[in-house]
Amino acid sequence: MSLSSAKALRMWVDFDGTLVEPNVAIILVEEFARDGKRLAHQVDEELHSGKITLREAWERQVALLPADRMAEMASWAVANTPFRSGAKELLALLKKHEVPTSIVSGGLDFYIGPILQRAGIDLPVYSDALTFRPPSSLVLSHPFGHATCRLCGICKAQTVRDAYPDDRRSIFAGDGSTDKYAAEVADIVFARRRLKTYCEESGIPHYPFEDFAPVTEQLRAWFEGDEPLPAPRQLGLVRSPCPISRALAEA
Repeated sequence: MSLSSAKALRMWVDFDGTLVEPNVAIILVEEFARDGKRLAHQVDEELHSGKITLREAWERQVALLPADRMAEMASWAVANTPFRSGAKELLALLKKHEVPTSIVSGGLDFYIGPILQRAGIDLPVYSDALTFRPPSSLVLSHPFGHATCRLCGICKAQTVRDAYPDDRRSIFAGDGSTDKYAAEVADIVFARRRLKTYCEESGIPHYPFEDFAPVTEQLRAWFEGDEPLPAPRQLGLVRSPCPISRALAEA
């Protein structure tokens, strides 16, 4: 059971609010932008209430950050970003069973990379990118965005489905409403916070979690115990604004 189950799966983990405790983008705006606490939460509330898209939210947040302090912001993020309890054990289990594992994040590469490097975590990262353009501007880019859809910066749904064209079933773990399109198209979902609520309201089968202990226990049951993998489900939602999700639901 352990060999066949492990070889049948691929793991995707959200970063901000999932692999690590805080939403790093928000705390960077709070710490480094003028009137950052108010503005960061204003943008966050508008995003999660559907008034703006994820791509628009990032454009507004990046505009608040001081371009000449990127290195300082990255160092600050490394020093002030704790990993979620149980993250080390989860990643060790996935490594032990050789389950391909990647981070798929709506966050930014300039802080994700240093945080992972400091923790000794070497995993593929799919995220948006931020670069400094002299003399004084930041350039936001979306290397994993959808070709035509502009809802998100990174297209998590497309990444989870298409980044590795093999027969492995995808597992996704996330926490926010920005993870909902990945949850719509993943074969197996672990959800907390806003994503848990969204899955409940949308009828998406999921395993709830707060820290990673129950995630690790469930995976171990599939890898090392007698529990079979869950039966395949219908992927995607017909009513979703995400084109990847709709296409799967209508296939």
